[in-house]
Amino acid sequence: MIDPYMHPLIRTSFTLFLFCITIQTGFAGQSSANPVKTAPIASRGVEKLDSILNARVSVVEFKKESDMTAEEINSSTGKICSCQILNLESSNYQHHYVVLLAERKNDGSGQAYTVAKNRIQKEKKHMKQMFYDKIEVVSDIQGTGSCKAMYYRLRKADVSLQLYEILNADIN
Repeated sequence: MIDPYMHPLIRTSFTLFLFCITIQTGFAGQSSANPVKTAPIASRGVEKLDSILNARVSVVEFKKESDMTAEEINSSTGKICSCQILNLESSNYQHHYVVLLAERKNDGSGQAYTVAKNRIQKEKKHMKQMFYDKIEVVSDIQGTGSCKAMYYRLRKADVSLQLYEILNADIN
């Protein structure tokens, strides 16, 4: 019986394979599999991911009331806004003072506020079912005008408020 390790073809192939891996590791540079080089990058990535998950709201930019044009102000006069400020809690995170808004065109009836408030209730039910174990209502506010303007007024009073979403209560 012939010893397979002594066969010149196998021995040469094995030596060539080890040589290629050694050369490739030596030229790996920044994408090296060395844990010492990747540990700081991984920890920064985890910290960044944790800060994203800890964020109370997705990034939404609005114009300040003073920067709004006359057309935007006039378009918001026929609207009503219903708002709830919430404390949200899941097994991993606690979010305090999260603002959930629902906007509807004002048709002149008192029914518009009820429809907007019902839209918020539906969204809270969905949030509780999908994301949060506990939802506590801190405050309930209703008013005329756009929800953007209401959010700015509330944010001016308390800078720790975070926007969750502005819901369109006109859509069923």
